[in-house]
Amino acid sequence: MNTNLGMYIEQLVDRTITYYQFNNLGFLEKRQIPIKVLKHINETTVVAKLIAKAKVDYFGYINGRYIEIECKQTKHEYFDMSLIKHHQLNYLKYVHENNCLSYVFIYFEKYDKVLALSYSNLLDCKKQAKKNALPFSIVAEHGKELEIIYPGILDLKKLQ
Repeated sequence: MNTNLGMYIEQLVDRTITYYQFNNLGFLEKRQIPIKVLKHINETTVVAKLIAKAKVDYFGYINGRYIEIECKQTKHEYFDMSLIKHHQLNYLKYVHENNCLSYVFIYFEKYDKVLALSYSNLLDCKKQAKKNALPFSIVAEHGKELEIIYPGILDLKKLQ
């Protein structure tokens, strides 16, 4: 079972980062997980422990504005809000309240679509759905579809 529910979307964002930086279109960086290495098993394996709760996946500047992004994906026709941890939601709120961009990118495998929800749109979706399962139709109504352009790059021009 794949426990990383954002693997494909994170690969898309990682390729997008490379493309955007190479073409001087923006600066995004993947946030490192705050760990303390306890033991080296071999050259590629360590035993470690988390030393703090992770914030969100990516940060940087796009279209001249600071942005924070959390990436998720789902195999279902809905997105389960419980996949966003409480402290991550609070962090997105904090970023939003400081007049910066805060987004959740959700990849819906069934529809092969990436939808970007700003923090305020995420709250609107939750209010409209009246539960933690946000149907694709509601997310599509409130979110911005990020086109996947060749070769696996997300078009971030819609983010403002």
